[in-house]
Amino acid sequence: MAGINDTDIRLDDDWQLTQASTGDAPACSGVDCFLQDIRLEAITQPGELFYDEEWGWGLLEFIQAEDDEMTRLEIGERIKEKLRRRSEIKADTVTTEFLFSEDILQILVRFQFSGSEEEQQIEVAIDRVRVEVKLID
Repeated sequence: MAGINDTDIRLDDDWQLTQASTGDAPACSGVDCFLQDIRLEAITQPGELFYDEEWGWGLLEFIQAEDDEMTRLEIGERIKEKLRRRSEIKADTVTTEFLFSEDILQILVRFQFSGSEEEQQIEVAIDRVRVEVKLID
């Protein structure tokens, strides 16, 4: 897990390496790196990261699931549990809100960093074939 003070290679919205004008792969650090790591964990299945079997939200399990109260409860609790493991996030600020439209289950995830009142927002979309995650500015 990347922390708030870590640095990583910056990826674009399609999870591809970006390229700086010098030809190098640019880095991201601080909050950008931390949020990128959360997005990567959200689309990853537990067990895919060989050195951390628990890293990953495992949302692919829900791509063919019915949209019902139990499914929403399980998804919401899984997201909250994964985010609350990160010491940089205030555990009591993690919330999820669900909307189902056009065969896509959208989950708005909100949380705050420790020591900050600014709300961070991530949108997770689960459809019949994929999971997408994006930051909301």
